[in-house]
Amino acid sequence: VMVDRDIGILDGLDSGEYYQFRGSVSKIILATDISKHKDYLGDLQAFAARRAEDPAVEMDKQLAMELMVNCADISNVIKPAAVARRWALRVTDEFFDQ
Repeated sequence: VMVDRDIGILDGLDSGEYYQFRGSVSKIILATDISKHKDYLGDLQAFAARRAEDPAVEMDKQLAMELMVNCADISNVIKPAAVARRWALRVTDEFFDQ
């Protein structure tokens, strides 16, 4: 979708913005790598500790997006079986479409 010229969602970005956006999206996708899960837990715990000391502190936006995708990815196992199955099929279809 990002590189489809017919869609053109990134056409308004200059070269620097394009590569920044693409890098951000790549990091978000890689957040689904289960080997990084412990790192994300550590990042979240560190943020919670900083936030406890200073309620005004904000989470890095990139980290927040990566955490949301990570949580969405691992949450499939707690969904009702019929819902989890539909999502698993969608993901499988997406893999084969790529």
